[in-house]
Amino acid sequence: MSDAGQDRTRARRTAGRADKRQGAGAGARGWRRAVDRIGWAIATIVTIGLIILGGGATAAAAATHHPHHGAHHAKRAKASPTPTPHPTPAIVMRPLVLMTGGTGTVSVPTGDSPAVLGSAELYDPAAGGFIPAGSMGTHRDRHEAIRLLDGRVLIVGGVDTVLVPLILFPGPTMPWILPSTEIFDPASGKFAPAAPLTTARDEPTATLLANGQVLIVGGGSTSAELYDPATGKFTATGDLSDSRYCQTATILDDGRVLIAGGGDAQAETYDPARGKFTVTGSMSTNRIYHTATTLADGRVLIAGGSPYARSGALATTELYDPQSGRFAPGPTMTHERAGHTATTLADGRILIVGGRDDPSAEIYDPAINKFTATAPMSVSRYGHSANLLADGRVLIAGGWDQKYRPLKSAELFDPKSGKWSATGDLNQARAGHTATLIEVRWPAAWIRPTPTPTPTPTATATPTATATATPTATRKATPRASRTPSPTRTATPTATPTVTPTATPTATITVTGTPAAPPSSTATPAETVAPSTTPAPSPSPTG
Repeated sequence: MSDAGQDRTRARRTAGRADKRQGAGAGARGWRRAVDRIGWAIATIVTIGLIILGGGATAAAAATHHPHHGAHHAKRAKASPTPTPHPTPAIVMRPLVLMTGGTGTVSVPTGDSPAVLGSAELYDPAAGGFIPAGSMGTHRDRHEAIRLLDGRVLIVGGVDTVLVPLILFPGPTMPWILPSTEIFDPASGKFAPAAPLTTARDEPTATLLANGQVLIVGGGSTSAELYDPATGKFTATGDLSDSRYCQTATILDDGRVLIAGGGDAQAETYDPARGKFTVTGSMSTNRIYHTATTLADGRVLIAGGSPYARSGALATTELYDPQSGRFAPGPTMTHERAGHTATTLADGRILIVGGRDDPSAEIYDPAINKFTATAPMSVSRYGHSANLLADGRVLIAGGWDQKYRPLKSAELFDPKSGKWSATGDLNQARAGHTATLIEVRWPAAWIRPTPTPTPTPTATATPTATATATPTATRKATPRASRTPSPTRTATPTATPTVTPTATPTATITVTGTPAAPPSSTATPAETVAPSTTPAPSPSPTG
């Protein structure tokens, strides 16, 4: 083959390869265009579907497709404010002492007269004063009160008085023994009637058991009964071995209740599990108006009292051991006492206070088994109340004085200093009342503290002395004698002396201070409870 033929062959091969390359490129470009068209179509279909399903583009989609419009016209989302936490208010329970009933005095046309009271009041340790707390449904003396597990207070029995009429004039009064009961609710501050006792009782005891029920014993009867807060009813339980009055009832560590005194030296115990009384050891003598206090080791200290009504008081004590069921002689008190109180202090010692015609006090120390005299009260008391406060002090309120008059005063004993201090007076003088430590949600809407009136001083008139006008007399005319004396001619005064005051003397007193109006007080007057009848004094211990 010639050179020219070879050249033509190479040219054709080269052109063929170029055409193949161009065809391949065109095919690839066509394929890509086809894919783009298909993707655009799919995107268009999806967009149309979203528009149909969504009902139109949202502001956020518009901002995506139209950046200018979204940047300038879309609403900006407002930041949610951070909620401010509100602390849950803490429930504050305030300890108060509820005083109910007793014997006091009321004003009658002939003067002050003793009367059984239906009134109640509260002692507030924080304020150091007494606040009126309404009235019970019944006037009561020599009754009993006990705080239930739910915080309410059960008040049972006691006496009111009735007048014995005679033909021509009223006769003496006699006690009316009460079967009625009522409950005080610290949440509402109200007294409400409760179910009656199965037996009317004078000076009963009420003991809170571990199961929440209350054992009611004595009051001049051999019977006993239980109050069940769940049903609100009283039911009879086992009988005592002897009729008892002014006995003591003390809860033991094992749940049993020791009943001592009030009719016989023989003591007995009540077992809640069996609902029965069992005779136990005997004291050295019968006692009424005595005290019984549980010690830290489980024993019970029996102190003072009288062997029987209107007999002398005792200084002796006894210790009951629940393990052996026996009484053993205890140390002798520094004073003979009956109608006194015994309060267990925070450190386990026992404060013994008062008694008939006795302001003294003493402390029993179980560690050394000894009584030691402490500072006396400001006044003699018996039939008073005693309560241990949350701060460790002891509140002593009311009671009878040496002349059998109910007292209005109250005082506090501080075990740390061993001294007494005065606190606010009761709104109503009372003795033989009950005093129960309760807790009230504070502030309580039903409590209306009695404000102490602040007397407004009366301005004293300060006299401002005004200078007294001094009368100025006119000058006397001097008689002129003639130059040539004449025995028959007398000098005649040219004017008659006249005293002419320049001002009428007037003394005035100007009051520089404006007298204040008589002081007005919003203080609630002390409650005067009219007795249902004129009562007779309660029998009192002579010790």
